[in-house]
Amino acid sequence: MNNKVVFGQYFDTNSWMHRLDPRTKIISLFLLMIGVFLIKNLYILIGFFGFVLLLVLSTKIPLAKFLKSLRMMLFLLFFTTIFQVLFNKVGTKLASFSLTMTVLTLSISVILLISYFIIIKFIKKFKLLLLIAFMLMSLYLQSEVITTRVLFNYTIEVYSKGLITAGFVIVRIIALILISSLLTLTTKPTDLNNGLESVLSPLEKIGLKTSILAMMISIALRFIPTLINEADRILKAQASRGVDFKEGNIGQKVVQIISLLIPMFIVSFKRAEELANAMEARGYIPGEKRTKLYVLQFKTFDYLSLGFSILFIIFGIISRGYFANTV
Repeated sequence: MNNKVVFGQYFDTNSWMHRLDPRTKIISLFLLMIGVFLIKNLYILIGFFGFVLLLVLSTKIPLAKFLKSLRMMLFLLFFTTIFQVLFNKVGTKLASFSLTMTVLTLSISVILLISYFIIIKFIKKFKLLLLIAFMLMSLYLQSEVITTRVLFNYTIEVYSKGLITAGFVIVRIIALILISSLLTLTTKPTDLNNGLESVLSPLEKIGLKTSILAMMISIALRFIPTLINEADRILKAQASRGVDFKEGNIGQKVVQIISLLIPMFIVSFKRAEELANAMEARGYIPGEKRTKLYVLQFKTFDYLSLGFSILFIIFGIISRGYFANTV
């Protein structure tokens, strides 16, 4: 299994959260996610984020596992922060920066950018650090060298509301990712399926086949890391045959993407057929009542966890009205 993929994996450490009933984890973590959006005070939200970190540490799962789940969201977090800082002009003005672009600085920046792409072909590591270094060098030149004709002059103004809004978005997104990772990393796929089927069982009164829906969700979660691992193997196989997905024009890139998609579809259909045959061989009939080897039962700690989650929702609603006009 590809260790870079975290979503959908189960990591057994036999912690207190691993021993919770899957229904407790599904309901509690769902209530915590709702509570994240109810809180309107940044300090309370940061305090809740600290509580989520304590939950993460209490599972005894390596923190690196959770940090890997944040990797794919780094661009979104960075873009959100920049967008709020640049375009949110509400509140107290905190700082102001003048960015002047001249013919000379533009030429130097283009040269630096070309140099960066040349260097990373030989240095595979520290690409992000090199990019930041070249960006800082370009900004420094733009602030110091203004002897040639000015192309444009842009003033960056930082306001308090922009920073606060960026803080809200960043903390909320990270908290949501950590909470969802807690569910998948501490719950076996079979337990997750049984828990979802039990939680969604009231929907059967309106004609919805919850057992089929729960099975679809659990299979999707189970095979996300498997298919990503298969995609990584196909990429390496194609690279060994001389395919370079980073080079070529648009037409060549389309052909290269097709060479990746076709094997992925074949592998997906093959695994789906194998899974269907295995389920049929074991007597699985969609929508029929099935017995279970282990019957789910709530314990004392499950009731305490559910009670705390409900209290947190109540606190979120109260704080939303009380701190409506505060930071």
